[in-house]
Amino acid sequence: MKIAAENLGRSQTDESLINSLRWKVCKCGTDLEKSEGRLARARAKLEKNAEEWAEFVQQLKGIYDREVTNLKKKLTTLENEMTEQTKSFKAERKYCYALMSQLEEDMQQLQEQSHNGTQVLEARSQQIGRLLQEKGIIRERIRGIADYIVMKCHECEDMTRSTFFAAVMTFVR
Repeated sequence: MKIAAENLGRSQTDESLINSLRWKVCKCGTDLEKSEGRLARARAKLEKNAEEWAEFVQQLKGIYDREVTNLKKKLTTLENEMTEQTKSFKAERKYCYALMSQLEEDMQQLQEQSHNGTQVLEARSQQIGRLLQEKGIIRERIRGIADYIVMKCHECEDMTRSTFFAAVMTFVR
């Protein structure tokens, strides 16, 4: 208080400066209270937003988990279908290979039959060719014999060739 006793006579400038500073301190205190209120509201809002975000994240996690579960079910279903289709395909492939094998055996038999048929046909063709040759030879012999008979008939009975054949045809009928 010694300072106050020494400074009894403050000047009016000092007083106005002190009053101005007091007013500024009071104003700053009010601003500080307002700012603290805003800070408290912002913290409350931030906390509320954090809770909402946490709740939102939980909802998203739930949706994600359900989707993952559904996708796993679908994947399992597709894998089961794929397994069944693979089994079916293997069975069909085995059946097709068996059919192809049977077809190859049948083709082999048909080729052998065709080969045998061709050989028989060639043998028959050769046989027919020989028979035709023999037929030609026999015709020539018959013609020779007929000519000889006609000649002898002509010598013996004075019969012409056309008369002889007419008589033969009458005899044959």
